[in-house]
Amino acid sequence: MEINVLTGTLLETNNYLIVSEDKAVLIEASANLNSVKELVSGKTVVAILLTHGHWDHYINIEKFAAEFNCPIYMTNEANAKINSKQKAFYADRNPKVDLSAYKICYIGDKEVLNFGNGLEFEVLQTPGHTNCSVCYLLKVGQETILFSGDTIFNNGIGRTDLPTGSPKEMKESIKKLLLLPNKTLVLSGHGDPTTIEVERENLLNQI
Repeated sequence: MEINVLTGTLLETNNYLIVSEDKAVLIEASANLNSVKELVSGKTVVAILLTHGHWDHYINIEKFAAEFNCPIYMTNEANAKINSKQKAFYADRNPKVDLSAYKICYIGDKEVLNFGNGLEFEVLQTPGHTNCSVCYLLKVGQETILFSGDTIFNNGIGRTDLPTGSPKEMKESIKKLLLLPNKTLVLSGHGDPTTIEVERENLLNQI
């Protein structure tokens, strides 16, 4: 299994293409389509997973859905945010995206998404940055990997002052993530990788 990192938009949002044998899963949808196609190289993209409904995480989702003809996984709240054209940031634009022609699968807390070839993700609902934020937990052998979206970063946490953000909910989400093993690798929506162990003291200070 390999995890490829591609950035998208001026906000340098991390997109992750996880490839195992002949299948691949894409987390976020703002990277360049051609760059993803090169990495896929004949393999089948079986799913697109969104961590939340901010435009810098989904701006190219129509292109990916049309190219790979695969379902999109997100919370009902994330899809509502996208469809309502709600601004992600107070002074921001919001791109027009029409997903009505594509299959959307709504996800909930602790749901397990199994795509075969070891591509099995547990959904962890982590509101706080937005009301629709989730993380995806992947186990590879003895290693645990958390795709944390904009919930936690290397030396930081997601903003809670944006529309549908909540400091109270963020504290509860942090408590949930602190239950993960120390060695859990954290791959976030922006910035460099880290681990729960490295971030533990900082996270404890947030609750």
